[in-house]
Amino acid sequence: MSDKKEQEWFIAAELPVIFSDLLARFEEFGPLLAPTDPAQSLLSPKSGDIPSETIPLSSSLRDDHVKGHIKMKGTLITKTELSIEINNTPVPIKTVASIKEEEHNPWRLCQLGHAANYMFYVKQKCEDIAKGKVTDISLAKRALDFILDQIKRCKLQLVLPRQDVASTFNRNYCVFSPELPAGVLVNFHIKDIKLVLTISCLKNPQDLHVKDKYSLPKNAYCDRTIMLNVHWMTDIFDKLTQLQNEIQLVYQKLSVFNQAIYHKCRSSDGAVRDPVTAVREAVDDCC
Repeated sequence: MSDKKEQEWFIAAELPVIFSDLLARFEEFGPLLAPTDPAQSLLSPKSGDIPSETIPLSSSLRDDHVKGHIKMKGTLITKTELSIEINNTPVPIKTVASIKEEEHNPWRLCQLGHAANYMFYVKQKCEDIAKGKVTDISLAKRALDFILDQIKRCKLQLVLPRQDVASTFNRNYCVFSPELPAGVLVNFHIKDIKLVLTISCLKNPQDLHVKDKYSLPKNAYCDRTIMLNVHWMTDIFDKLTQLQNEIQLVYQKLSVFNQAIYHKCRSSDGAVRDPVTAVREAVDDCC
């Protein structure tokens, strides 16, 4: 069997099995692959399949206090009950930042929606490989390059803060009930695999509806940032890294395939060995 035939055998027989096994583990990505808003993601499973997490919060800095809880469901913040007390202003502020779950008006975390879309494309490409639609080495490498790129983009959504924070805030501001006092700004986004809550009290309340979508008003009396752990988000990031490493191993197998097969298909005395056994041993050695 020629090197080309052996390579074709690996792509036709082994790759579909490897990616069928990977697809079976996509259920592990639970909340990220199950956003509740189809407009925010290409995936829209039943909301009953989406785990939720309630995050307690208690933070004090000098005379300022924030306490309460936040409930997340998939890519959404569906409920908040936050008591905010800020005294580092000319007029002390005591208010409640409340999102009522029964009103079905959640705060949409666009970063998680984007991350879910990237994983949709990963799953779609893995399905193509598992179904045997990738038929040669060039297509296989191109498919793996695409998958690795989408996983990288997905992970970045969980690490880097969204740049157009202001437009995100303006789009979500109406979710609070009752409305926040004039000049009080509360915002949520994702950074470093954590949920970030920011609270600002503006000197000029008219700056609330900012025009520059890449920055929030700077003329604030105070600006508090609170970072919160979300257990399922950390778990998913670890699983994404594991998936990324496993696919990189497959890519490495393809890259060294010809050289490994050449040596494995010949025994020490120069005789040609069984090609199926040789291919399997070569693939194992490339791990």
